[in-house]
Amino acid sequence: METSEGRGVARDELKADLMGKSPAELKQEVIAKLTQAGQILDAKAPGDAPAFKAWLKGVSEQVAEAASEGGFLGFGGTKVSDAEKATIAEVGKALGVA
Repeated sequence: METSEGRGVARDELKADLMGKSPAELKQEVIAKLTQAGQILDAKAPGDAPAFKAWLKGVSEQVAEAASEGGFLGFGGTKVSDAEKATIAEVGKALGVA
């Protein structure tokens, strides 16, 4: 990630990995990767793992809160949908964070 070339390679590999997959498939892959990451953190950095995993879950919450759904011209609507709440819960479960 330190060079433009490295970032380009990472972007291209990520793009190739994501192409042709449904949102549901992508979600399941991400949840599986988060579970894996949580296990690695617990094994390799047990002192730092809880704070880092809480931060990751916080990122998912901030993303869900970034825009309202429904409403009109930014008024009304739902800040965080039920589907987003369920996904945040899945992220927390995958990371072992309440």
